Amino acid sequence: NACFAGAMIPVLTLAIPGAAPAAVLLAAMFIHRVRPGPLIMIEFPSFVYEVVVMVLLASAAMLILGLSMVKWLVKVLAVPREKLMPIIFVLCVVGAFAIQSRTFDIGVMVFFGVVGYFLREMDYPMAPLVLGIILGDILDKNLRRSLILSDGHLAPFFNQPIGLVLFFVTLLVILSKMKWFQNIMLGLKNLITTPFRKNKEV
Repeated sequence: NACFAGAMIPVLTLAIPGAAPAAVLLAAMFIHRVRPGPLIMIEFPSFVYEVVVMVLLASAAMLILGLSMVKWLVKVLAVPREKLMPIIFVLCVVGAFAIQSRTFDIGVMVFFGVVGYFLREMDYPMAPLVLGIILGDILDKNLRRSLILSDGHLAPFFNQPIGLVLFFVTLLVILSKMKWFQNIMLGLKNLITTPFRKNKEV
């Protein structure tokens, strides 16, 4: 759909997924040794056009199938969860085992399924978790490479203006989700706007 197509742009040009499906595609690209980024049009020019064609075909298929099968697809929502969940669980077990034919993979699947259940019960969004799992390895490799080049010093991360800007933007985004920071910002807002309100009343 339109949202996924828009999320593809930062994935292909900057290797930054804008949505959970885009993060899955990013992981698949790294598995197949396709390196996204500014040089993708030079190193893998055909891949970009393949992605564009796939998105166009997928959109056309969604339009045709959506209009022709919507009456039957809606009936899936009427299936009780008690009957649907066992089928999904069996398919998940078969899929986890079929990759490498190891029962350990089934245990990993069950473990993270339980973790995901408790995270959902605590209203923890799943998309950031998926992005973190996929991007964590990329972040770790590049951090190690940067530390090797700088002899283990963190100063080069903050010597350049773009590094400082990205650091403070990231810090601001993290702090903006914290309740105490929101209260501080609300207090500052009230402190700044109160004199203007009094002047208007006068």
